[in-house]
Amino acid sequence: MMTTPIEITNELRAELRGKRIGALDYGQKRIGFAVCDELHIIASPRGFFASTLNLVGELQTAFERERLGAIIVGMPFQHDDTESPMMQEIHTFIDELREQTTLPVYVVDEAYSSREARQTMIHSGKKKRHRAEKGRTDEVAAALILREFLRELE
Repeated sequence: MMTTPIEITNELRAELRGKRIGALDYGQKRIGFAVCDELHIIASPRGFFASTLNLVGELQTAFERERLGAIIVGMPFQHDDTESPMMQEIHTFIDELREQTTLPVYVVDEAYSSREARQTMIHSGKKKRHRAEKGRTDEVAAALILREFLRELE
């Protein structure tokens, strides 16, 4: 069930033009959430969701509240094209998400986004106490995934 990242095409650009996009950074305990504006200029962290039984329902509520037109989900692709247990878990999550939402769900490469999120917070001068807040790294990782996707869409 190997998945590949979404290919950025002119058709995809046209489909997403003017739509708010949400990004999810899937983790076993928490899922970071970020959103961009209709012009695809700013990717803003929007918190996180705890992995619960009603996770997809909670996400759907957030998608509606944020008036999203599409969702991207980060997948930590391996350089050797093997599929890790985490990738399999994310596949299951994506399948459930696609079954329960009418929004298009795209898969993007997000290898090392959490590490990059921690480094970004350090470089921005965030205090250790702030960086350690539950979910902070998850939401910043989602925003970084979204920012990278928006750069590729340009």
